[in-house]
Amino acid sequence: MVRVGIGGIFHETNTFAAPTSLGDFQVLRGTEISAFSRSTRTYLGGLIDEATALGFDALPLLYAEATPSGTIRRQDYLSLRAELVEQAARSDLDGLLLSLHGAGVVEGIDSLEEDLCEALRERLGDKVPIVATLDLHGNIRQRLGDLCSALFPVRFNPHVDQHERGVEAARCLSEIVLAHACYDTVVEQVPMLFPPVPTSLLPLLELDRLCTEIEAEGGVACARIMHGFPYVDAPHIGASIVVVARRDQDQTPRQLAQRIAKALWERRERIKVECLPAEGAVQEAIREARPVVVNEFSDNTGAGSPGDGTHLLSALLAADVRSCFSHVFDPGTAAQAAAAGVGSSIQVELGGHSHALLGQPVKAQAEVLGLNRGLFHVKSPMGTGETIDLGLLATLRIGNVDIIVSSGRRQTLDDGPFIKAGIDISQFQIIALKSSQHFKAWFEPCGARIITADPPGLSPVDVSRPHRNRLKRPTWPIDAAVEYRPDAEVKGNPA
Repeated sequence: MVRVGIGGIFHETNTFAAPTSLGDFQVLRGTEISAFSRSTRTYLGGLIDEATALGFDALPLLYAEATPSGTIRRQDYLSLRAELVEQAARSDLDGLLLSLHGAGVVEGIDSLEEDLCEALRERLGDKVPIVATLDLHGNIRQRLGDLCSALFPVRFNPHVDQHERGVEAARCLSEIVLAHACYDTVVEQVPMLFPPVPTSLLPLLELDRLCTEIEAEGGVACARIMHGFPYVDAPHIGASIVVVARRDQDQTPRQLAQRIAKALWERRERIKVECLPAEGAVQEAIREARPVVVNEFSDNTGAGSPGDGTHLLSALLAADVRSCFSHVFDPGTAAQAAAAGVGSSIQVELGGHSHALLGQPVKAQAEVLGLNRGLFHVKSPMGTGETIDLGLLATLRIGNVDIIVSSGRRQTLDDGPFIKAGIDISQFQIIALKSSQHFKAWFEPCGARIITADPPGLSPVDVSRPHRNRLKRPTWPIDAAVEYRPDAEVKGNPA
């Protein structure tokens, strides 16, 4: 029986946020991985489900994941790496399946994924194939393609196809191990940054059709666009193209990747986010007759932001509009509410504790409407079945706004946090939340209008706002004169 290891270290690192330590990670070992992930619509779920369906002896090793946040402490990462590498090395594997992100940054290590795969390759040798899934917001280079036998980035944002990519990766590994298929993996970097955007945008739909056409030509296992993750200060960040193809193609994987890269580059001006300042977004929402979802793009914990920004909340309070909000990350205020009890009135200094850019604490008298444990399963197509734990939830009312306060950090994906907090969103004209795109997988089909607020924050729409000291190459839109030239050095004027 083919023995296949399954694991990974998964983190999207916003280097402008507070550091990430071992305590921020959920670390799963052995059968814990299977119990947590089997039959979920996640990368791991797809890897495990398909490896089992293929008849592999699937061996869950170690999987560690943290909510996006700041640079990972070096020693904490090294301890996770050592454990995963040691388990893989002693398991007598025929292949290894990894769930990786692509934008992991560690103190002194600009690419967690390159470093991890290099350490695995050194212990496992060249004969054990390594196949990995990736988030499309990874900042990756050819080095990762050289270390892995194949890479499978998710196609869509919101990432509703995580499970499919896990299945795809497992099937590719099966071809490599059982049919001795030989694939080349090419990563073509494109000198551009753009914020998290939905793949439903017309230019991205056009590009997805091109990728699908290329994959249909035969012999091409994967042709995908990596959007990159812009909230990073590192030498090599930005968009890229991943092509995995058999070695007997008429066009080389590099030529196919450059064809997609050229098409992406030509559409760069059309890839944008329509947004308003917080006050403008609230006023626009008030004018709507139907329900409105207002999302706070720039304080999205799913992009590494702290989640305690107060700009949108302050705008709602100033407008005195009946609304609900999910959610402000503030363990201290949640504990204060719990100590006072339901029905009490407390003086709060809510949010605004992590970074001056995110606004001042909201100082107000608040009524404690409810207390609960924020543990639930995702219903959204974005990670269906995944367990979310927001810790202690306190539901507060300040003026006309019902606010969820959490002691755990995760972006809002569906109505799960509202339900756990005792809030019926159908009773509100304005539903405010912190997320950039992933919430749309659930809320868009509900028919509500979506208005994006982009106040100051650590994950802004304008990706040129964060100051970067380490970006080595000219990159659009920071450098307006930069050009993309296949098979040539990227040329342009440095910032």
